[in-house]
Amino acid sequence: MISADGAEALWTFSQTFTSSFQASCSELASRLKVADAGSVHSIAGEIQALNKRLTEATGRLPSYDQRQNELQLKALEKSLEELRSSTTGKTKFAFKRKVKISASALAETATPPAPVNAPAISTSTISSPSRTISNHSNCYLSRSCPSCPSSSTDHIEVSIIRISSSILNLLMTTNESTLSANTVSLSALHIRDIQNSILILGTVDGSIMLHNLTNCVVVAGCHQFRIHNSTAVDAYLDITSNPIIESCDQVRFGVYPSELKITTDQQPVVTKNHTKFPFLPQDFSHIRATPSPNWRALEEDELVHDWPLSETNYAVQLERALPRPKI
Repeated sequence: MISADGAEALWTFSQTFTSSFQASCSELASRLKVADAGSVHSIAGEIQALNKRLTEATGRLPSYDQRQNELQLKALEKSLEELRSSTTGKTKFAFKRKVKISASALAETATPPAPVNAPAISTSTISSPSRTISNHSNCYLSRSCPSCPSSSTDHIEVSIIRISSSILNLLMTTNESTLSANTVSLSALHIRDIQNSILILGTVDGSIMLHNLTNCVVVAGCHQFRIHNSTAVDAYLDITSNPIIESCDQVRFGVYPSELKITTDQQPVVTKNHTKFPFLPQDFSHIRATPSPNWRALEEDELVHDWPLSETNYAVQLERALPRPKI
């Protein structure tokens, strides 16, 4: 059986590897879009190197990550073959390519939304600075913490570390949502060491990775949600894949609250009943046919409806909304 330290090391490796691998895939995908015949050989070598990296990491990655990385690699190989075909000068290949779906559309149909969108976002975060929110206690934090006023950056990656007894609200204001051209979007969130806090994260274009949370509420829309080594967490999600928990207990799930989901017309969107969410959490610490004892759905009388969207009386709302772990 893997020790706690061993499990922690594997988790850290998988997150580091996947982030780096996706960034490399994204860079190659961007280069393939503008590459010419002279670039085929070098790009092919880099794809081969990525293939070797993934093969060497096999066995140390969760099966979900392994599969997504493999799909990204296959999409790159297909794009490379299309580039080779278009630069050979053979008429039959040129004609065939014209009647096919475009390369971008083909990538979308060949690959699930999460792996395609997440790497594409990573490209912008490579050239743009990330943001860190850390070391806050007993306070109300708004979206102004990670926002960047520079118009040169469309997406930023944010790390949220060591927050306690606080509320973090990253929802866009009405003015921000109506001026979307100037809005900085969140491409990914890395969250660690949070206690007794509410995280209203809004919509994230890519993934949210959480580690070591205790007695917290998390509200988010994202492509991928993974939480590790956490206790007593209520997660309200709008997600395109199944959320993953590992080494967790007392986790409760619900759908993204209709009170917080806003359209471009600023009208609330009616969602399904919170106890019948359209996803199935996966517990990597309970790979059995029996239901996991580490998570359940939030009941109707357990749902939060009065969300703390301003600093006024936030401490009272914080205490009221926290799940309070069982001892």
